[in-house]
Amino acid sequence: MWTINDDTIVLGLSDVHLGAYINHHSLLIMYLDKILDNYRGKEESEISLKAIIILGDFFDLIMESVRDYCKMVRYPGGFTKGENYENNLGYQYIDTRKKNYTKIFEQLRMLKDKGIKLFFTLGNHEINILGNLDRKYQKRKDKLLDQFTKNNFQYNDLFNKDNTWQYYILKIDNGEWNLGFFNSRKEIVKSSKENIYKFEEIKAPDKQFNCLMTHGIQFETFLRKYGGGIPWYIGLKSPDAIKEIGNILYNKVFKLNIRAIEKVFDVWLTETRNMSRKIYLRLLRVSLISPFIVIVKVFNNLLKFVARRRDKIKNQTYIKQIKKKFFPKLAKEGYKDELHSIIFGHTHKDTDEPVFLVNKYTNKKWNAEIANAGAWQQVDLPTSIEINNDGDINVYPLRFLTTSIFKPKKERIPYSTFVYELRKTKKKKN
Repeated sequence: MWTINDDTIVLGLSDVHLGAYINHHSLLIMYLDKILDNYRGKEESEISLKAIIILGDFFDLIMESVRDYCKMVRYPGGFTKGENYENNLGYQYIDTRKKNYTKIFEQLRMLKDKGIKLFFTLGNHEINILGNLDRKYQKRKDKLLDQFTKNNFQYNDLFNKDNTWQYYILKIDNGEWNLGFFNSRKEIVKSSKENIYKFEEIKAPDKQFNCLMTHGIQFETFLRKYGGGIPWYIGLKSPDAIKEIGNILYNKVFKLNIRAIEKVFDVWLTETRNMSRKIYLRLLRVSLISPFIVIVKVFNNLLKFVARRRDKIKNQTYIKQIKKKFFPKLAKEGYKDELHSIIFGHTHKDTDEPVFLVNKYTNKKWNAEIANAGAWQQVDLPTSIEINNDGDINVYPLRFLTTSIFKPKKERIPYSTFVYELRKTKKKKN
């Protein structure tokens, strides 16, 4: 049976979209349950996991109103005492529309009671992103949290002004793991030693590590920010009835059909690539038709390129913005430390890519890693990010099987290597 790695110190999740249709909320409940099972009966000092960071769009306020997260009713039954939870009282809370919100909130509270800190950042489905977000983030955050308080939200200890920030920086400083939290880029520079949570009782390795985490709306292009930002803003300000209609039309009709079309295209692409590969291997045996070999090879490479672009296109624009816009702005404002990793969500497409970041103000160039945390809504598989005590960042698609919840991505074998190995095998047989 799967257990969370003993050396994991930070978990990252993104884009849960509580309230939106076509989601993985039930899988999130299973996921949190397995973490709780692993830590049941352990003291705080025995738990290596120190923080869970939810990288935006935990709530979906375009599809749901704040009131819906706060209207709860109590009903008897559920888990019996001691069966699944330590402090079970023989009843559960659900919201009036039975969307399992409270079950998730209660699990998060149990993790918090174990000494695991919870942190949030806000995404485009929670606050307005138009204008200068760095200047307006704190004001918009406070306004949103005040709405939850006014509607008697029962879990203000989980979601409040003390654990909701725009940026997080996890770093090793003087042999200690530190997590900094900030509302703007300027705060990163000016308050880098003030807003800090230290991971006590965990000795950091003797290496450099500096990882920035945020939602990802900060890396939008101008056209995307305003082209998408205006409809998002209208959705946030819409009446409850309009939100409900939009939820059905967007998630149950439009998005579901688009995903179905994408799946059909992906199946066609896979089948065509397999067929092209077989034809290519057969043509290799016949030396008289080498022009056809070239044509098929070009066609096969084109299909391979399309497949790779489909995997990467959602993140490539954001990675370019990080390299050409965000990081130079951060450096210009006086940030001199070396960033080794950047983690974000927002695109609903997990990735893990090495890049070069160049600080033109100090003429320094270094390798960095950019990772996307994926999503828990409108995806085939939800994903999670783990950071362990060695400073390794792993992106895991979550497959809920009997033996394992995590299955790391399989290493992709280049097609040229595949053909070479196949020829090598044939020669050995001959």
